[in-house]
Amino acid sequence: MKKGFTLIELLAVIAILGIVLLIVMPSVTGILNRTQNRLNNEQQSAVINAARQWGTVNLSENDGKIYYNGDEKKYVTIKELQDSGYLEDKSIKDMTDKGDISLETKICISYKDYQFVYEYNGEC
Repeated sequence: MKKGFTLIELLAVIAILGIVLLIVMPSVTGILNRTQNRLNNEQQSAVINAARQWGTVNLSENDGKIYYNGDEKKYVTIKELQDSGYLEDKSIKDMTDKGDISLETKICISYKDYQFVYEYNGEC
Protein backbone atom coordinates (compact mmCIF):
# COMPACT_ATOMS: atom_id res chain seq x y z
CA MET A 1 0.00 0.00 0.00
CA LYS A 2 1.28 3.47 -0.92
CA LYS A 3 1.62 6.17 1.72
CA GLY A 4 0.55 9.77 1.00
CA PHE A 5 -2.40 12.10 0.79
CA THR A 6 -5.23 11.87 -1.67
CA LEU A 7 -6.23 14.83 -3.82
CA ILE A 8 -9.42 15.29 -1.80
CA GLU A 9 -7.48 15.48 1.48
CA LEU A 10 -5.14 18.10 0.01
CA LEU A 11 -8.07 20.16 -1.31
CA ALA A 12 -9.77 19.95 2.10
CA VAL A 13 -6.64 21.31 3.80
CA ILE A 14 -6.37 24.14 1.25
CA ALA A 15 -10.07 25.00 1.77
CA ILE A 16 -9.63 25.07 5.56
CA LEU A 17 -6.58 27.33 5.25
CA GLY A 18 -8.58 29.65 2.96
CA ILE A 19 -11.39 29.90 5.50
CA VAL A 20 -8.94 30.64 8.31
CA LEU A 21 -7.32 33.34 6.16
CA LEU A 22 -10.73 34.93 5.46
CA ILE A 23 -11.42 35.08 9.19
CA VAL A 24 -7.99 36.42 10.21
CA MET A 25 -7.27 38.99 7.46
CA PRO A 26 -9.81 41.67 8.52
CA SER A 27 -8.41 41.63 12.06
CA VAL A 28 -4.83 41.95 10.86
CA THR A 29 -5.78 44.75 8.45
CA GLY A 30 -7.58 46.61 11.24
CA ILE A 31 -4.57 46.30 13.53
CA LEU A 32 -2.26 47.64 10.81
CA ASN A 33 -4.55 50.61 10.09
CA ARG A 34 -4.84 51.52 13.78
CA THR A 35 -1.06 51.31 14.13
CA GLN A 36 -0.50 53.57 11.12
CA ASN A 37 -2.97 56.12 12.47
CA ARG A 38 -1.32 56.02 15.90
CA LEU A 39 2.10 56.56 14.31
CA ASN A 40 0.75 59.54 12.35
CA ASN A 41 -0.70 61.04 15.53
CA GLU A 42 2.57 60.55 17.42
CA GLN A 43 4.49 62.12 14.54
CA GLN A 44 2.15 65.13 14.54
CA SER A 45 2.63 65.45 18.31
CA ALA A 46 6.41 65.43 17.82
CA VAL A 47 6.12 68.22 15.22
CA ILE A 48 3.87 70.28 17.53
CA ASN A 49 6.31 69.76 20.44
CA ALA A 50 9.17 70.93 18.23
CA ALA A 51 7.10 74.00 17.30
CA ARG A 52 6.45 74.69 21.01
CA GLN A 53 10.17 74.52 21.76
CA TRP A 54 10.91 76.79 18.82
CA GLY A 55 8.18 79.20 19.94
CA THR A 56 9.47 79.34 23.50
CA VAL A 57 12.79 80.65 22.24
CA ASN A 58 11.69 82.76 19.27
CA LEU A 59 8.22 84.20 19.78
CA SER A 60 6.85 87.16 21.66
CA GLU A 61 3.33 88.45 22.12
CA ASN A 62 1.93 91.98 22.19
CA ASP A 63 -1.81 92.81 22.27
CA GLY A 64 -2.72 89.27 21.23
CA LYS A 65 -0.46 89.34 18.17
CA ILE A 66 2.52 87.02 17.83
CA TYR A 67 5.91 88.31 16.70
CA TYR A 68 9.09 86.67 15.45
CA ASN A 69 12.11 88.95 15.00
CA GLY A 70 9.82 91.99 14.97
CA ASP A 71 7.49 90.66 12.26
CA GLU A 72 4.03 89.27 12.86
CA LYS A 73 4.01 85.46 12.67
CA LYS A 74 0.99 83.18 12.25
CA TYR A 75 2.65 79.84 11.53
CA VAL A 76 5.92 77.95 11.36
CA THR A 77 6.69 75.32 8.72
CA ILE A 78 8.33 71.93 9.15
CA LYS A 79 11.21 73.24 7.02
CA GLU A 80 11.77 76.16 9.43
CA LEU A 81 11.79 73.74 12.37
CA GLN A 82 14.34 71.55 10.58
CA ASP A 83 16.51 74.50 9.55
CA SER A 84 16.60 75.78 13.12
CA GLY A 85 17.47 72.33 14.54
CA TYR A 86 14.21 71.53 16.32
CA LEU A 87 13.37 68.61 14.01
CA GLU A 88 15.68 66.11 12.36
CA ASP A 89 16.61 67.12 8.83
CA LYS A 90 14.93 64.25 7.00
CA SER A 91 11.73 63.63 5.12
CA ILE A 92 8.63 62.98 7.19
CA LYS A 93 6.52 60.10 5.93
CA ASP A 94 2.76 59.82 6.04
CA MET A 95 2.40 56.42 7.67
CA THR A 96 -0.82 55.71 5.75
CA ASP A 97 1.27 55.28 2.58
CA LYS A 98 0.42 58.66 1.10
CA GLY A 99 4.08 59.52 0.55
CA ASP A 100 6.14 62.27 2.16
CA ILE A 101 4.60 65.11 4.12
CA SER A 102 5.46 68.46 2.58
CA LEU A 103 8.14 70.47 4.35
CA GLU A 104 5.85 73.47 3.81
CA THR A 105 3.23 71.97 6.11
CA LYS A 106 2.16 74.69 8.54
CA ILE A 107 1.89 74.57 12.29
CA CYS A 108 -0.45 77.44 13.07
CA ILE A 109 0.32 79.61 16.07
CA SER A 110 -2.28 81.61 17.93
CA TYR A 111 -2.46 83.27 21.33
CA LYS A 112 -5.44 82.41 23.52
CA ASP A 113 -5.98 82.69 27.26
CA TYR A 114 -2.46 84.03 27.84
CA GLN A 115 -0.69 81.16 26.10
CA PHE A 116 0.51 80.16 22.66
CA VAL A 117 -1.58 77.51 20.91
CA TYR A 118 -0.10 75.30 18.18
CA GLU A 119 -2.23 73.47 15.62
CA TYR A 120 -0.79 71.01 13.09
CA ASN A 121 -1.56 71.87 9.46
CA GLY A 122 -4.41 74.15 10.43
CA GLU A 123 -5.91 76.90 8.35
CA CYS A 124 -3.79 79.88 9.30
